[in-house]
Parts: sequence; structure tokens; C-alpha cells
Amino acid sequence: KESLPHCEAGPSASSQHSDVGSHTPRGNMSNSNMPLEERTVGVLDRDDAKMQEGYTLFSAGRETYLIDEDGRVVHEWRSSRNVFCGYLLPNGHLLRDGSENLEAPCFQAGGAAGFVEEVTWDNEVVWSHAMTPYSTFLTHHDLHIMPNGNVLVLCWQRKSKDEAMAAGRRPDLLPDGEVWDDLVVELAPDGKGGAAVVWKWSMWDHLVQDYDPNRSNFGDVAAHPELFDVNFCPPRGKAGARNRLGNGAGPNPSGLEVAKGEGKTGEKDWLHINAMSYDAVRDQIVLSVNIVSEFIIVDHGTTTDEASGHSGGKSGTGGDILYRFGNPQVARQGSHKEQVLFCQHSVKFLRGVPGDGNILLFNNGRAPDRQWSSVDEYRLPDHNGEYERSYSSAGRKDRVWTFGPHIGRRGSFYCTHISACQRLPNGNTLVTMGPQGILVEVTPDGEEVWRYVSPVMILEGAVGYARQGDTRTSGRFSLFFGHRYAPNHPAFNGDGDQPRILTPGRHLEV
Repeated sequence: KESLPHCEAGPSASSQHSDVGSHTPRGNMSNSNMPLEERTVGVLDRDDAKMQEGYTLFSAGRETYLIDEDGRVVHEWRSSRNVFCGYLLPNGHLLRDGSENLEAPCFQAGGAAGFVEEVTWDNEVVWSHAMTPYSTFLTHHDLHIMPNGNVLVLCWQRKSKDEAMAAGRRPDLLPDGEVWDDLVVELAPDGKGGAAVVWKWSMWDHLVQDYDPNRSNFGDVAAHPELFDVNFCPPRGKAGARNRLGNGAGPNPSGLEVAKGEGKTGEKDWLHINAMSYDAVRDQIVLSVNIVSEFIIVDHGTTTDEASGHSGGKSGTGGDILYRFGNPQVARQGSHKEQVLFCQHSVKFLRGVPGDGNILLFNNGRAPDRQWSSVDEYRLPDHNGEYERSYSSAGRKDRVWTFGPHIGRRGSFYCTHISACQRLPNGNTLVTMGPQGILVEVTPDGEEVWRYVSPVMILEGAVGYARQGDTRTSGRFSLFFGHRYAPNHPAFNGDGDQPRILTPGRHLEV
């Protein structure tokens, strides 16, 4: 059996992994009386009568900030690692990931994390977990808090060339000599500072191919939409999926550079699952498969053994795909003319907010033929979690709401990668324009009622802050996502049901 390529770890980062306490807001308060129209960073627009009241959480570098409607810091946490995503828990704790780039050189890709931890309001570690060894596993991109307190995490697992070919992968689609499987792992905190894996789903258990008849998963791809074609690899991989012209060619109406790089067809990060969400009503998980421009839904009502097979569980079909949507070419159910998703992010089930039971996602777009982004809401064709069809090419017929004008029209925006969306309790939607580092809140009619331009510039191991009155012309200000919490969210109850004192402090812009 061919082994995986060897990866040498970088200098030990263990000395960097000490905890750093939360900060007391301090410093400049000069923005409080500055008219919105004179601001260049921070909150540039707000309509208090129409916006969702509350506090917005976002991470940049090693910092996680909680700000009020005017962009004033009410709380912040500092990590010893770069943080990709963080969520407030009902008890006021923060669940966050952390980058292990120094310890995991085998997984150099967008969204790479490696570490998951829960910290208190005062930034004290409650529990932490890492999928190890880092030469084989690495968590990435997203976390999801379950109603029972468990946590779902995405995780890569390296597969060797031999393992890939045993699954029917074509040799010409192995330019890196390996591929990465995507896992969904459920962690249960053990009360002793760690967590245990209590459930797992793997894409590798649900593959089909029509290349090698000597493999057990050989079959008619079009006849099995419940399985994933191991040889569906868009030309030039992730770079090609984002820019069909190659190497950043083409017009740039967004003011941003389009995605660059030639990429490799069949590259090791061939799926790049970048978001997930759990629906407790259906007991199902939705996964955003970025490179192929599709989301899939799988059953969580299984044991781990059932999840690895094709029978059992709530659905009776094990861990097979229950429903898939976005690009009919992947399952050979249609043509490119019916594709409606393009390198999407932030695919989420909606529950407890307007649009209950639907799917909300950020549809990034693609150069040059779909060079604009949108936030789209889709109704799922199911009855009590049972789907009318395992694949939908209905496209816009199932779309019930969208925000994002076409290219050339007023208000059009284009985000080549990352980015996110959140449906708010009042029916508005919070949109994260990731590469630009901009958060906007829009009403159901598409009216913008709040805009925040992040002043936080991400540096190596530190952050800097833009000066109010200056325009951001260089530097990295990107955000993976922002999340709004209403004032009555349980996280703000404090200890003993006594509300936390959320005193507005400084603006981040200096």
C-alpha cells in the first residue's frame, strides 16, 4: 500500500498556546458624536426603526469582538490561535476554533483550523479538542452547536493514492498523490476538560464511480444520486470553479480582484465542504460542497455504523444523500444551464425565524458569467423530512427570496470567496461580504438598514486598526462571517439569571 506523502511540522507552537484573558473596553470614544455620513469605517449606516436590535459577533485574527449597533465594543476575547469562526453559547460562553498551521503543515488550505474549544465569558477554557494525529486529520471551516450541548465539526482525513484508486478514482485525477475525505464529527464534552467523538459521518462511505468495474462501488452514476461521484472534479479545481477564465483574467466590476490561480483538476481538497447546519426537527445535516457548487442533506438519525452504510437510521437509507441541490451536472441529472449555485458558502437551515424550515445560503458567483453574489432562500421539497426527489433541478422555482442585483445594477456586489448570511428574528438578513470585510443588514424588501465596514486589519499574529476618516486602500480586512444576537439572547443573562452588564466601550477604529 502506498503511504501518504510525509509532512514535517513547523516550529513548535506549544509556547503560543497559553490563555489570554478578555479585555476591558478602553480608549477612543470620539466616534460617538460623529455623523454617519462623515465616517469611513465602522458603522456607516443604521436605521434604528427597521434594524434588528442586538449585538454582533465577529472574529479577526486572534480576536473575537462583540459590538453594539454603533460599533462600540461591549466584550472581546483573545485566543492564542487565529480564529476562523466563533459562536456564543446560551450560557454566555464562546465556542471557537483555532488554527494549527504550525502543527499541521499537511493541510495548507483555506478554512484550515485544527482546534475546537469552549471558553467562558472571561476567556477561561472549559474544554478543548483536536482530531489527531495532524498528519491524518484536521478540523476546518465550521462548527455547529446542537440542542443537547454537543458540537458538530467538519474534519478532513487524508487518503493515499492507493486508497483513492481503491475507491475508483481515476489516476489522472490524483495530481497531489492524495485526496482528502470530508467527515462530520459529533463531539460530546466529557466534563473533564476534553470531548469524545460520539458520532461520525464520512463522504468516503457514499461514493460511486463508473471507471473501474473491479471496485465494489462501480455503478451507473446517473442512477445513484444518493451517492457522490468520486471522479467529478471541475477543471482546475477550486480556482477553476471560481474563475473559468483562469489566472485572474477578465473584467473586475466589483472593485475586487477576481479569483486567481490555475489550480489542479482533482486536487487533494476536491470537495472543500465549507459550511454545515443541523435541523433538530428533521434530525438532518446540510453540507455545502463548495467546489462542485452543490449542497447535500444527510440523515443524523443514525448510529455511526448506520451512517457508514446504505440502510438503517431515521430515513432507512443510512448515511446516503437524502437530497442534493445546486448543480445537476454532479449527479448527471441535468446540464450547466440548470446550475443555480456557484461556489456557495454559509448554507443553513432556518428555524425559529421567518422562513422556518427553509435553506438560506450565500451564493458567491463565478467569473466571468455569474460575476455577482446573492443571498438566496430555498424551500425544501420534503414532508416531515422525506423528500419528494433525491435531486432537484427545479432551480428558481424553489427559491422564495433573494438579495443581490445582477452585475451592472445598483447595489450589485461580488465576493469571490468566504462570506455568509444569517436570518434575524425580525425577518431581516445579516449579510457578510467576506473579502471586503463588510457587514450589511437588509429588510425582506432588500432595503439596507445597517452597514459596518470592519476597521480591523489582520496581520501576522496581531491586528491593526484603520483610522476614522481614512479609506482602507491596502491590507487584509476580510471576515468569514458576522453573527447578530438579540438583547434577550440567553448568553446575556449572566450567572444566576442576572443580566450581564454590557457597557459600550471604544470603537475599534482609531
